[in-house]
Amino acid sequence: MTTGTPNTSDRGAAYLTECAKAVKASVDLPIQAQCEPPDDFAWFDRLHAAGVDSLGMHLEAADPDVRSRIMPGKASVPLDYYFEAFAAAVRVFGRGQVSTYLLAGLGDRAETILAMCDRLIAIGVYPFVVPFVPITGTPLANHPSPSSEFMYPLYQQIGTKLKQAGLSSADIKAGCAKCGACSAISQFE
Repeated sequence: MTTGTPNTSDRGAAYLTECAKAVKASVDLPIQAQCEPPDDFAWFDRLHAAGVDSLGMHLEAADPDVRSRIMPGKASVPLDYYFEAFAAAVRVFGRGQVSTYLLAGLGDRAETILAMCDRLIAIGVYPFVVPFVPITGTPLANHPSPSSEFMYPLYQQIGTKLKQAGLSSADIKAGCAKCGACSAISQFE
């Protein structure tokens, strides 16, 4: 479940909490909620109590300059705040039940993505690394996708780090990294 990024201090967590309660009241289905870091980390407890099994908070890009250029609104939330939120969310949902999208090909160097993955894995966050795919009619419609020569060694190195840390997409209860359709990372774990 996702709301995008609403202009509220809870960043959509309140709405996701209500939605999760309604879904769980009707069906026992694993749920991942996706939101940005809320102003109050108590929302993680509320989401979990409502039946959310895993949480996604998506960085998209690792380098602050790339973040500012590609997603100026989201980049207004400092990376340090994301990491505070990640740590708080892992305490609630558990290691490997919090994930983040990293879109390779937006401008981050491979070394920057790898360093970010190291930092995420160290605190128990699963870095779901996905190649950027341009969509017709959007501002990035002509932005190229990363080459397989860029992605393959990235996946190899991240996969090794995930194995060493005992994090696996197969263990995630719900969400994008569990599905894996957008990324080949699970093939390298």
